[in-house]
Amino acid sequence: MKYIRNIAILLLLFWSATTTAQIRIPETNVSFSFPHNGWKYLQTNKVNENTTVYLYSYSKDYVIDGQGDTVIPFMRIYVRKNYNGTVYDMAYNRYMNQPFQSLDEHIHDNGSLEYLGAYANEEEKKDCEFRMLYLKDKSNLLEIRLETVIDRFDDFDEEFKTILKSIKTTNSSR
Repeated sequence: MKYIRNIAILLLLFWSATTTAQIRIPETNVSFSFPHNGWKYLQTNKVNENTTVYLYSYSKDYVIDGQGDTVIPFMRIYVRKNYNGTVYDMAYNRYMNQPFQSLDEHIHDNGSLEYLGAYANEEEKKDCEFRMLYLKDKSNLLEIRLETVIDRFDDFDEEFKTILKSIKTTNSSR
């Protein structure tokens, strides 16, 4: 019986590693999925009592930019608890902390705000492009950002869009 149980556990682990199940963002009603298992959870950072950051990175293949450097496309999810402002307030605050060029902006029917943007990372001397979504959930505000270097963005943009389209809340879906 123990042998069968161990096989069942191994099959379950294999199945979960090869499927794209919805991932629930802790302390929210929001979930999302990756289009394949080439994305991995990295870490959770507690910024302060009201802000938690969840990091995921693309790990399916090596990604080399135009300068020959290995780069890591990533997804960063900020969850700000007890946020009294609007998605516009948060977008403005983010812009003031890290100015970016807005290439496109879209307001969704559910009140979320999506940006296509770019900025220069002076520290790494790289130009970056991203898709970012601001979404209210209960008293929380979520900022979901998918990013890579600008010369590889076109390779990942459809994947980024697929991830953003997979976002669901228990109250409504995108």
